[in-house]
Amino acid sequence: MKRTILYYPTINIPADEWLRNALLYWDEVSSIVPDSWDGYAIALSPNIHYLKDEGQFRPISPDTLFRANRETIAQFESEFFEIIESQNFRSLLAQSRFVSYTEIHRDKIFSRVHRDKITYNISNKLRDLQLIDEYQSNGEWWYFENNTALLYMSLLAKYLADVDSESTVIGTDNGVYEKFNFKTVDRKQGFPVVNFNLNNILPTPKDNVPFEKIIDFKRKRKDNLLHFRKTLYDFQFQIAKSTNKSELKNTALNFQETLSNGVKDLGAVLSDSKIDYGLKSVKSLINIKSPTTLTIFGALLNKSIDLVSIPLPLSLGIISTVGTLELATNYVENRNKKRAKLRESPFSYIYYAQKEGIVEV
Repeated sequence: MKRTILYYPTINIPADEWLRNALLYWDEVSSIVPDSWDGYAIALSPNIHYLKDEGQFRPISPDTLFRANRETIAQFESEFFEIIESQNFRSLLAQSRFVSYTEIHRDKIFSRVHRDKITYNISNKLRDLQLIDEYQSNGEWWYFENNTALLYMSLLAKYLADVDSESTVIGTDNGVYEKFNFKTVDRKQGFPVVNFNLNNILPTPKDNVPFEKIIDFKRKRKDNLLHFRKTLYDFQFQIAKSTNKSELKNTALNFQETLSNGVKDLGAVLSDSKIDYGLKSVKSLINIKSPTTLTIFGALLNKSIDLVSIPLPLSLGIISTVGTLELATNYVENRNKKRAKLRESPFSYIYYAQKEGIVEV
């Protein structure tokens, strides 16, 4: 089974370091593409066309969800309706001045969403709430208010990952999108997860590295990449099984040297292949599997205590920096609990470093 990362909210994936990072660490990259969209072949960027031909990009159709059981679709619609009717979302609309737009600004406050990505119930609901622009909408495209479109595509990606045939997680390059999907709540309303952060640590090809070179590297250096990936997955699995705070911290401290060596080894083979790279940052959410840990983390969460923050000095050729490995906890909505339990690996992934390498969490 392939490890796939599903990008959202757009069909085309930005051709920057996010895509290069995803190509290096995942078997394939995906985005949401309707089966019946005639413009699909034209609208995809040349980069995505090339990656598709090379077996590195796979379109995932919304029909994958719409062909699922009715209960799953109902859960998707219910979560969407709950959020768009919430006070927080209405406040967001007010802040974006949606309520006082003029005709001349339509193109700035509406985003088009393909008709085959929308359920009948949702289109009707958005009409009732006046979150669809009937003036611009036509047979192929519906024009959603921007915040509504972003929310819809975020939730659609999450549910598609659950029903996809491969081992698929969702990923984005903007933390706002992730907050729609994995809203933090208090202890009574949610379940605990560990935030696993690698700040300024993950070797990532720079923008000037051609995709051909990255794919060639993946094929020639498959064993090196698999070893490094396994190092990360094994650590995440150990974190998920930790039974107390002391065990979790010891696991992280023991992993410190392993991670440092793994980064150095991967950096060395990237340099050998003449691939220019920088050290970037990622975050993932890990489900806590131990019942004992649930109780312990519950007490910690009430005190807002971060569990681990370990500095990681790195010297890789001309690159010399101090990264950090961080573990923190919070509660996310119970509606995400099932998808968390289904995975040994993290169920959400976000690339959040700025291009300069300055991290803003």
